[in-house]
Amino acid sequence: PAADAPRNPVRWAIVGGSAPRVVAVGHTVQVILEADIARGWHIYSLTQKPGGPVPLRIQLVGAADVGVRGAIQAPKPVRKFDQNFGIETELYRGKTRFTLPLGVPAGTLTGKREVQISARYQACSATLCLPARTEKLDLTLRIGGAA
Repeated sequence: PAADAPRNPVRWAIVGGSAPRVVAVGHTVQVILEADIARGWHIYSLTQKPGGPVPLRIQLVGAADVGVRGAIQAPKPVRKFDQNFGIETELYRGKTRFTLPLGVPAGTLTGKREVQISARYQACSATLCLPARTEKLDLTLRIGGAA
């Protein structure tokens, strides 16, 4: 029954915990974000087509001089026709990891930056879809001189 559904069947974490990530000016650092999706639940892919569930969107929030440089690497999603939406969906189940290439442009001042990784997603089971929600995880970057 819907009353037994977990309030939040997805737990997000940055692999490696809260330890600061070090990146040289003009370079990128790979940060891994993990979604731990409860059994019987799923979320939709970064490439989910419009007209159905809310696709996953991962963004960096905070320092203007740090950004996602290039494509976020994600596992290949499971494709499944969803009767509720009437379209083919792309979804993830279980523990799923996403690699974010965070870059610092040349000319950036060195020092510490506090940023957040924002993940907006919709979790569904076979019988219930929860409203889309956004989780934010704190991340510290230490920006050093050019390597």
